Amino acid sequence: MSLSEIEYTNLAIVLETWDIARFGSKNFEDEFGMVALQRLFVLQPRAKKVFGYDKGEEEGHKHAQVHAKAFAGLFDSVFQMLGPDVDFISDILAQVGKRHKAMGVNPSFFPFMGQALIHSLEHFLGKELTEDQRNAWEEVFDAISNEITKHILS
Repeated sequence: MSLSEIEYTNLAIVLETWDIARFGSKNFEDEFGMVALQRLFVLQPRAKKVFGYDKGEEEGHKHAQVHAKAFAGLFDSVFQMLGPDVDFISDILAQVGKRHKAMGVNPSFFPFMGQALIHSLEHFLGKELTEDQRNAWEEVFDAISNEITKHILS
């Protein structure tokens, strides 16, 4: 799945659920990413090393907090730029991929991150996603993560 192949209806569903979750919590930017990362560490414990947990719990938590806050901001930025002209967002995601490569992120972590993202979203929505919402999020996340992982592997 590429960015240009995202169906408009699925993008609209993702943007709607993102806004509901985002604007329904006053601490969204601070908490969304941490909820997702905590779930990622349950699903894929090896991911903790990327965040410095191998150097101690305090060091890892400090690094994870910084990344967690950037996580929500990255999605906000990506969602604002998604549309018919994907070249600009592709360039940004290429840079994200290069940063992830430098940090030693394993591309195999991305499916787990997708599950963690949906878990965090459901946490902030206060309910499970419908099948249509889940399918839309999976499509959009797959397209974004494919663009990032392409540059991790290059």
